[in-house]
Formats: sequence, structure tokens, C-alpha cells
Amino acid sequence: MYYSDEEFADKVNDKLGNIRFFKKCLRELDLIGSRQRLSDDYIEMFEEVSHYREKNNSTWEAAMNEILPKYTQEQDGSNENTQLDLLKEILATLKRIEEKI
Repeated sequence: MYYSDEEFADKVNDKLGNIRFFKKCLRELDLIGSRQRLSDDYIEMFEEVSHYREKNNSTWEAAMNEILPKYTQEQDGSNENTQLDLLKEILATLKRIEEKI
């Protein structure tokens, strides 16, 4: 399932600004497309960043700089999942449009 920024903020019980900053950091690391929405796959990442921030009493920026790069190493050379997620999101959007017509 894909979430708007507001829905994702509700899902992880955090502020909208933190979610938007999270997405910005994901985009900078090519972990998410420029127009891609957040899904359940990103909840674990966000919670890991949040836990690190609380545990180490750090800023969001420092926590994201520490946690998110390890996900780029895991996906090194493999962009197929991101592309597949993007195609699934496009399909879901088209289905919603079709239902409204």
C-alpha cells in the first residue's frame, strides 16, 4: 500500500515535516523516485532512523546520515525493486482514476 505524506505520518505517528525530510533524504540517496510515494517498505527504515535519533539524542539529519546509507549498500547495483514499486504505484493510480470515471 502506498501512502501520502500525511497518511505515512499518521502510520508512523510522527510529524509531517519529519516525513518530508525523510523523503528528501531517500531521494538524495536514490532510494525512492522523485514522485514515488512511501509504502510499507519504508516504515522499518523510518522507525530505525527514529530509534537511532532517540537512542543517541541526535538530530534527524545526523540519524538519517547514519542509517540510510546502509540501505544504498544493500541495494547497490539493484534498481529493479524500485522500478517495480514505481510501476505498481502507477498501476494503482491508474486504477483509482478508472474507478472515478
